[in-house]
Amino acid sequence: MNGLKAVNGAARNVASIVIGWASATTAPSSPGSPVASTQNSASSPAAAVDTLRNRGGAEDLDSLADADAIGAATVLDLPDEDESVDSRDTVPGALIDAEAPRRRLRALAAEAEALTERADAKLTQATRIVGDLVAGGDQVVVFCRFIPTAEYIGRALRRALDGVTVDWVTGAQPPEERERRVAELGAAPRRVLVATDCLSEGVNLQESFTAVVHYDLAWNPTRHEQREGRVDRFGQRSPTVRAVTFYGEDNGVDGLVLDVLLRRQRTIRNDTGVSVPVPHDSDAVLTAVLDGVLRADTGGQLAIEGVEQAARTELDRQWRDAADRERRSRSLYAQEQIKPEEVGREIESVSASLGSPAEAERFTVDALTALRGTVTQRAGGYLAALAGLPPVLRDDLGLRGGDVLPLVRTPPAPRTGAVLARTDPTVETLARYVLDTALDPASGTARPARRCGVLRTDAVAARTVLLLLRYRLSLVLPTGSRRRAVVAEEARVLGFRGPVGEPEWLTYDEVAGQLAARPAGNFPPDLAVAEIRRILDRLDRVAAHLNAEGDRLAADLLASHRRVREAAGSTGALVRRGLSITAHHPPDVLGVYIHLPAGH
Repeated sequence: MNGLKAVNGAARNVASIVIGWASATTAPSSPGSPVASTQNSASSPAAAVDTLRNRGGAEDLDSLADADAIGAATVLDLPDEDESVDSRDTVPGALIDAEAPRRRLRALAAEAEALTERADAKLTQATRIVGDLVAGGDQVVVFCRFIPTAEYIGRALRRALDGVTVDWVTGAQPPEERERRVAELGAAPRRVLVATDCLSEGVNLQESFTAVVHYDLAWNPTRHEQREGRVDRFGQRSPTVRAVTFYGEDNGVDGLVLDVLLRRQRTIRNDTGVSVPVPHDSDAVLTAVLDGVLRADTGGQLAIEGVEQAARTELDRQWRDAADRERRSRSLYAQEQIKPEEVGREIESVSASLGSPAEAERFTVDALTALRGTVTQRAGGYLAALAGLPPVLRDDLGLRGGDVLPLVRTPPAPRTGAVLARTDPTVETLARYVLDTALDPASGTARPARRCGVLRTDAVAARTVLLLLRYRLSLVLPTGSRRRAVVAEEARVLGFRGPVGEPEWLTYDEVAGQLAARPAGNFPPDLAVAEIRRILDRLDRVAAHLNAEGDRLAADLLASHRRVREAAGSTGALVRRGLSITAHHPPDVLGVYIHLPAGH
């Protein structure tokens, strides 16, 4: 392939290559922000069309500078304070208030649209790369920056790749639709996903894909790591994840991104031992560097001679300063921000909420046994014979190795097995089945969990009631220049002894002990129903305590957010500005469980 270079990947099992392409056609250039114009045109003719059409449509903006600022912010993709926020993938526009330029823009848009029907050297080369990866057994994710480009690539790959299922996800679709498309595509034997950076970290790509193609270079080098990290992560069964970085050999902007940003980040990481994103407030410096590229006569060469050296030097200085600060903050003897005791407190809190590996193991073994599976212990884990499982669960698990499933405590799992961890797809599927059948009485008899129950046990000396509760918390999080509203859910088990009207509430450790209680005798079903109804009819008497627990959860979570953000370097004013967490009252009561003394 033209311009093929092999480079060792930064991740342990990522094989990276950089592939160059030389364009046969060039999308027309457009007036307005040079950053937005050049990057969007380089993405695809479809993105160029939208760029040109959007140039005259930003009527609600006050000035050309405002419009160009929006375009530059989108393209430069500088890191937000909240890295988990999905990247914007809409094509930016600009403000054009004169009719003559608008007519010229419409004409240029028509020219760009005509290019979508002609041979596209970049797309042709990308199609060949993707085809070769699929032919070699890989399942491919193609990442690009803008919605029109993703749709353009997706349609072209559908036409070109016989026997391959192709789909795309972008910010034009709601999150639920994106997850559905990814899940459906994962069932295809040969598949290609085209995606913008809209995909959140919560969308699992490691289960169904083994290769990443960077169709567009991102101005934020961290974005490349994030893309590859969505495939090269816990649960990936392939021993190697391939990552292909695609650039234009005769495109000065691609050369700028590759040389000044991507390769510079790798050099700084190798020199300092830490990986940091492009520093905040570097947009002016990056724009100055880009201006130098646009003024230079590149002559089709990747070298970007003519770039303003002062701007490049300033960018390198800012970046190295950021890397040095990060390295010092990580040093055992030079902690400037992170306090070990606060980190320990947050880890302990999260671990208690998520559950330990031992709890995940116990749940998996108990649930499979209750569902008529046979689980046999062996070195390093278990061997589960699952022929007796309900058919719907067997289908959901997609047992590729037949009726026997190896379960291991330490990753990686065998290709036909699972890891005894909360995030393993097999464990997640099993947990979802247990929860869904518990909440749906019409699901049949294969229900290892119930919403109500009465248990005789040696674990109590007096009647004890456990309440499984779901709390909903509204969070407003400041993320740089804007706020983001999200809803979080928290499950809690509260317990008390004695009558509902005068409860003696259990401590956290006492509740944990009750969860491990084992039966010591049967209890008549009709009496169990009466006991449960008696509790349900009187739950209003403990409503104030349940609501207060929700308020306490909200306060604890607010304090945790503040500690983490301040430890990460956010200023106190930024942390507190607009940061709020509120509990919704009352909580949902998902389960009621009564423990009676064995001799009761």
